[in-house]
Amino acid sequence: MDRERFMAISVDRAGRMITFESCRGLQIRNVFSDYNSAMCYEMASDTKSRESWDKQELSGKSISRMNPLKLSRVFRFNDPETGAPQISDFPDSNPTGDTPLEIRMKHFTEVENFTFLAYVLGHELGGTAPRPIRTVTDLEVPDDEFQNFVNTAKTVSVTDEELADSVLDVGINWEHFVASNDNLLLPDHPLKISDVLMQEKIDALDIITEAFVRELNLRSVEKQTGTKAKKGHD
Repeated sequence: MDRERFMAISVDRAGRMITFESCRGLQIRNVFSDYNSAMCYEMASDTKSRESWDKQELSGKSISRMNPLKLSRVFRFNDPETGAPQISDFPDSNPTGDTPLEIRMKHFTEVENFTFLAYVLGHELGGTAPRPIRTVTDLEVPDDEFQNFVNTAKTVSVTDEELADSVLDVGINWEHFVASNDNLLLPDHPLKISDVLMQEKIDALDIITEAFVRELNLRSVEKQTGTKAKKGHD
């Protein structure tokens, strides 16, 4: 692999250069133009074709993970049974770190990466027919405001791109709710904070984001196979 391309993956279109970091920055700030969006999708596709992988277990399956120099534990992979692009489950365990603050910072970085990977996948799927979000059917979250949001999600149908945009919306809220409360972290449990009501909001955003990503994974399998995926397929 060419070292320069590994260090700063970029796409040049009409004399304009965009790197992975600037692409992600545009996306996180929600200022995508069609031009920027197209460049980022091209770059993301190019990136995946150059990834090296090692073995890791996910949901009882042997899959391949992105190259070991990647800091985040979330990643995109192809389902070994169907070949469908999938986003890994969000980790249940804490990241490693020398201090509680470092652990928390790595956590909300993984939240950001998880959200961005799912956002890109949803737009790649490109389905234009609105469909229900099956993974929220029985969903309950520990916050009234966000439970109302879930209740609405149970009643609507959305396209793949609309679902991707919702993942971005909810996921970035999740990340910012985590990152904005570092001063309240519990040293023995750095992913938790002392404000119980705020922690419930964080947990609710986590649950919703993961549910939306599971729905995108289902839709990806269905697009790949041409059949309806089982709800439990990860």
